[in-house]
Amino acid sequence: MTTHTVQVAFPDSVLTSLSEEQVRSIAQEALVVRLYDQGLISSGQGAFMLTLSRSDFLDLLGKYGVSYFDDQIDFAEELRNAQP
Repeated sequence: MTTHTVQVAFPDSVLTSLSEEQVRSIAQEALVVRLYDQGLISSGQGAFMLTLSRSDFLDLLGKYGVSYFDDQIDFAEELRNAQP
């Protein structure tokens, strides 16, 4: 798999409470969660990108307030379509 690097600028003041590696990790986490939230990657892909188990990735989504259920699904419509 080919990988790419994204640069993120942030002020020195951030480094008073976090290391550069912590900032890098948070930025990567946030990007992957956002890509998942927008439907651009699957939970499996997100877990792989962050070297987490799928279960740990789903837990991470909760930390960011992102549901792993598709909120756009109309369950009443799905139920009507499932009945003969």
